[in-house]
Amino acid sequence: MNDVFQLLAEPSRRQLLDALRHGERSVNELVDLTHMPQPSVSKQLRLLLDSGVVNLRKAGRQHLYTIQGSPLREASKWLSYYERFWAEGLSRMDEVLKEETRPRGRGRR
Repeated sequence: MNDVFQLLAEPSRRQLLDALRHGERSVNELVDLTHMPQPSVSKQLRLLLDSGVVNLRKAGRQHLYTIQGSPLREASKWLSYYERFWAEGLSRMDEVLKEETRPRGRGRR
């Protein structure tokens, strides 16, 4: 799982994954979509492939890439705990703020 987070730390790899989330893409399509040089796209794809985050299918001379969800799913499951933690914490904070801003009744004099 640490490998996935290291991979996602690089903006160009996140950009490639964003382009691949809509389905299978060739290297040339990824170059066009990301506006990255072809050698950079190929290098980043190799790292994603080696880590198991993407799959490669060869069709003649074309290399077609797709996202392999299981490594990303593991990271997502791990992060979901923290998402719930923050959502619950923000909900509690919202309740405290509402309580503090409620008009208070005036006491007797």
